[in-house]
Amino acid sequence: MKNYRLYPLTLLLLVATSVFGQQNQDYFKVHAGELPVKIYYGLKPQPISLLGVDSTKGIIYAKQGQARMELELRGLKRQNIRRFLYEWPSKERVAINQLANEQYDDPKLLQAVRPVIYKLLRYLDIPFEFFSVHDDCLNFVKALIGMEQYNEAFYVLARLNLAKLDEYGYREFSEASLDLAGKLIAQNPKSAKTARALLQRVQIRDDSADHASYLRLANSLRDQGLYNEAISEYARLGPIVAKSLDSPYKTVLKLWPIYCYIKNYETYIKFAARDKKYATAAGKMFNTALQSLKKIDESPPDRQSNEYSLYKLIRSLVRVQYARQYEAAGDTDKSSDYYRQSVLEVTEGIVNARVGLEWLPESLIMAGEAYENLELHDAARNVYKQILIFYKSTKWEKLSQEKLANLPPPA
Repeated sequence: MKNYRLYPLTLLLLVATSVFGQQNQDYFKVHAGELPVKIYYGLKPQPISLLGVDSTKGIIYAKQGQARMELELRGLKRQNIRRFLYEWPSKERVAINQLANEQYDDPKLLQAVRPVIYKLLRYLDIPFEFFSVHDDCLNFVKALIGMEQYNEAFYVLARLNLAKLDEYGYREFSEASLDLAGKLIAQNPKSAKTARALLQRVQIRDDSADHASYLRLANSLRDQGLYNEAISEYARLGPIVAKSLDSPYKTVLKLWPIYCYIKNYETYIKFAARDKKYATAAGKMFNTALQSLKKIDESPPDRQSNEYSLYKLIRSLVRVQYARQYEAAGDTDKSSDYYRQSVLEVTEGIVNARVGLEWLPESLIMAGEAYENLELHDAARNVYKQILIFYKSTKWEKLSQEKLANLPPPA
């Protein structure tokens, strides 16, 4: 039987294999074969077998008895075909219903439905009104993610035409892809390349929920220290958000890339101390950050806005870089001046910031470090103690404890 394509992304799947390890089984091959259904046209339904779909040609391949059939995928109504019906075997139907009810504690349920679901997944290009298998397939994908079977979930989602499913009203497949990408990045930063490849297949709508979801994913890349990858995703989302009249994300999408450029500069400048070939890359990162920040300075965020404290954090980070440059050159006066400026910048942002802002703990750490550099140890100690109070059980608490331990004892 001819092997009809789903949506094979060979390069993407090769990358996935290198990140997750080899897929134990190619379930689409293991569970390939004819799908017995009933076709509704004429006076009564007739049994036929579906063989596959070629969406590029717009053809559904089938057979009735020994006779081969080619049905027009986009012309089913014109062919007087009302619908196809697949009837689940009773045990398998019980299993998929349990997964639909989020009973994720028994992996045997996945095993039970795979022989059916991997056949049904081949036919998601048929509109729901003609073949209602989309809900079962979606419940299976959600179950894979809920049961942390991320490898298999990726294996499925990478083969689906997410844009077409959006058109059919099944945006949930794209949302599942976003959810999976976020979990992959959090689980293993090395999976970022694979996760981003999946992200590129998700259409971002002019919708605040989409913007929020995609921004969280870009932020997760940044949190993992994957600054180049984060910059690319911010760059994809930025122009889409810019078209929204009242989007709350416009300013933050201008600020986070600058932050990432500065963090990249910090990495490259450390390498440049050992190998001068990195100095050029470091300079480009820093200059890009400065030019981008200059545009923001022309129309900075409102002082009462959440983004104002992020803006001031970034300005503080820039001044710290200048301070370190002068420090390395032996100019202690200019170095101290820039450290003082960094304290003023970051504390000005902290004053009106609320505790829940994701960048606030770093702002506080920045303030503490700047006080340390100015040998204002009591002020630094007070800042680190605030972090211990407000950010318990976080990496910031641990970092503050380390910094407190390294401070000279109070006078």
